[in-house]
Amino acid sequence: MNNSLLDKHFVLGITGSIAAYKAATLIRLMIKQGAEVQVVITPSGKEFITPVTLAALTSNPVISEFFSRRDGSWHSHVKLGEWADAMIIAPCTASTIGKLANGIADNMLATTYFSMKAPVFIAPAMDLDMFNHPATQKNIETLKSYGNIIIEPAEGELASKLMGKGRLEEPENIIKILEEYFSLQTDLSKKKILITAGPTYEQIDPVRFIGNHSTGKMGFALADECAKRGASVVLVTGPVNLITTAPNITRIDVTSAREMLEFAEKHFKECHAAILCAAVADFTPEQPANSKMKRKEGMVLKLKPTVDIAATLGAQKKPSQKIVGFALETDNEIIHARNKMIKKNLDFIVLNSLRDPGACFGHDTNKVSIIDSNNFNTLPLKSKKEVAKDIVNKLSRLLISILLLICSFSVVAAQELNATVIVNSSKIPGTNKDIFTLLQTSLSDFINNRIWTSYNFSTNERISSNFNIIVNKYDIGSEKFECELIVQSSRPVYNSSYNTTVFNYHDTKFDFTYKEQDRLEFNENSVNNNLTAVIAFYCYLIIGIDMDTMSPKGGSETLQQAENVANYAQSLGSGWRPFDSDKSRFTIINDYLNGNLASFRDLQYIYYRKGLDEMAQSSERGRATITESLELLSKTKIAKSTSLLPILFTEIKKDELVNIYSKGLDKERENVANLLLNINPSLSTSWNVIKNAK
Repeated sequence: MNNSLLDKHFVLGITGSIAAYKAATLIRLMIKQGAEVQVVITPSGKEFITPVTLAALTSNPVISEFFSRRDGSWHSHVKLGEWADAMIIAPCTASTIGKLANGIADNMLATTYFSMKAPVFIAPAMDLDMFNHPATQKNIETLKSYGNIIIEPAEGELASKLMGKGRLEEPENIIKILEEYFSLQTDLSKKKILITAGPTYEQIDPVRFIGNHSTGKMGFALADECAKRGASVVLVTGPVNLITTAPNITRIDVTSAREMLEFAEKHFKECHAAILCAAVADFTPEQPANSKMKRKEGMVLKLKPTVDIAATLGAQKKPSQKIVGFALETDNEIIHARNKMIKKNLDFIVLNSLRDPGACFGHDTNKVSIIDSNNFNTLPLKSKKEVAKDIVNKLSRLLISILLLICSFSVVAAQELNATVIVNSSKIPGTNKDIFTLLQTSLSDFINNRIWTSYNFSTNERISSNFNIIVNKYDIGSEKFECELIVQSSRPVYNSSYNTTVFNYHDTKFDFTYKEQDRLEFNENSVNNNLTAVIAFYCYLIIGIDMDTMSPKGGSETLQQAENVANYAQSLGSGWRPFDSDKSRFTIINDYLNGNLASFRDLQYIYYRKGLDEMAQSSERGRATITESLELLSKTKIAKSTSLLPILFTEIKKDELVNIYSKGLDKERENVANLLLNINPSLSTSWNVIKNAK
């Protein structure tokens, strides 16, 4: 099973409850899963469990006060909010729940909560009467409305000896909730989803239009949910007063149904799915006026139907694509909605209700029925964020079923790598090159036809890579090769024709034996062939690094497989052992998975996904993000001065960085150049070009 908590950063908030002793078990379970934990405890919490115990379990000092010493140093709640992948407050008392719900920031835990950019899980613990009190319930509902996740308390004997609901949920169950949550964060990784949202306005004249009451809240909730779960989202929205913040949402603002159709058609062809949530006008004026129409007695406005976006995309849908539609009906609702689904070739349809208070247009809540060809499921009134989660859950299951089908019937569609293999034998005398040609063909088949991970890669998502083997010596008697290997991978920059290099490494000692009749095979549990071990190692490394560029530490599982190869291959030759050199394969993967160097993996995501991809839309904003990401190089070097990772990164990105900083503010260029000079002085010529750019 995939360990979804591996390398996660958790802030654990502990408040003054008798259940605070359970925090020790919770920490132990988190650490066991490979997570890093920072405890923030209230002053009253320290009455129930000591900071010494917590610090020993987490290997981190416990934070309780703003100022821990009298030397002017202080704890930054803002930095904690940026560092964490999630905050868990367990146990959380009624007092703390009230403070968080009502904006009272009078201790370090509360200020950390208000600065938290990551999701927050709150696990209440209190006596049953306190939990059931209307004030507590109101505060809990308020926290839910903020997007916090409430871990409901269990029922049983309480500290008061009464029986009822109020016990802190058991640590093992809290871990299960966290695992489930973070496993969902990547279920749409490598997926591109089109979402339409909001109303459309059909112009009558330059002042007036035909429209509807849609606010776009449901569509934006769907976009946020898909983005949170790793998808690349194209959001085509009508006129709304809403904002998007997720970096993996590309927003396109339109006004009319015709414009929405144009952009939906343009982007749907490259998407895995579409969720058509917009309230598109059914009719538009035949002849919009060019100037404001004057008021007069009576007026006939001739209308014509707009093009049906759902039907148009449904007709274009490929077998590998999924479409979710929306319907609003007033009579025979289920029958009409299902007929619409069948007619427009949708995979399922979401039926909105006008019958229930608090549902549909203008509300933060909604009540829907999810209908497919076999079933319908009517959901209770929920927040639109929760409804979005239900809809995306169903869509995710459909996309996973496609993956299983592809794996069953078409192995090639699941391949991750699109590799070019070159075996350069120019240094070897003689004219008979058959063995080298055979090796090249065999390696190409081995890399490109093997399924390296359990993830689904469509053809246009396969990672471009090059394996260039330079043969320095070949002994025909022993059939031993002494080679060098240059491995490179690249990825496209979103909304751009530019391909950026992600990995480029020169492995200077790559020795192996290969016979003409050898069949290249690789068994992860029995690594006994240096040729396939080295190639498999770099395949896992390339895929894992590429996944890291798409979602924060998204390649952990695949990089772990690369580390497993390195561990199993210790006896196979040079490059696998820790003491071989500070540039060995072992050192690269060991540094990459070193928790103390996690800043480098954060850099990968921020530089590529947030920085380069953003430059296609705004060069200034993208450059500012890249500047921010480069500061993580210094953090990595401080953590381990001998690490090869910062050096490799600067060597790979040298020319790209010179191009990026050919523009920008003088001070920004100077700061970046000085930073890079400190990381890799050997490239001072390039860094001086950045500093002196005009």
